[in-house]
Amino acid sequence: MSINLLTDIFRSKRALKIPPEIEQRFKDESLCRRCGLCCYGSVRYKGRLVIIPELPCRYLEVDAQGKATCRIYPERHQLAPWCQRVERKTVEAGLFPDDCPYVQGIEGYQGKVLLLGEEKKKFYRWLSENINPQPQPEYLEEGVWRNFLAKLGIFYNTKAQSE
Repeated sequence: MSINLLTDIFRSKRALKIPPEIEQRFKDESLCRRCGLCCYGSVRYKGRLVIIPELPCRYLEVDAQGKATCRIYPERHQLAPWCQRVERKTVEAGLFPDDCPYVQGIEGYQGKVLLLGEEKKKFYRWLSENINPQPQPEYLEEGVWRNFLAKLGIFYNTKAQSE
């Protein structure tokens, strides 16, 4: 199962026309701007893949300037089977943000997004109502999944009490 565990559960896929010159970019690692957004769990919500910042890959590190690195980058595909390559199937799945250099120029591409404010609250409410109990995904550090599920419950209990 991929780092996008919840996307795997709420599967949705569409074919994109990816021009050969754009597909050639997929091999150029220098294009990565190290935002790390492809290294977070996500779920499809209202037709978009939404990033869940509380669910980062266990090997993701973000420095003080916001640059993301992988602690096991050279061996990532051997040690982290959930790690996604930039390739046709991952692009078609929308696993990269809209402004990612790898997907620029692909007509109709819709990738991962971060929600803010009221829309984020609605998303978490929806998620808490629709998520089925799942074991902790292997890509997470110990306890992160449990903490995330607790946050969903605490968030809505607290909100319900304040209304």
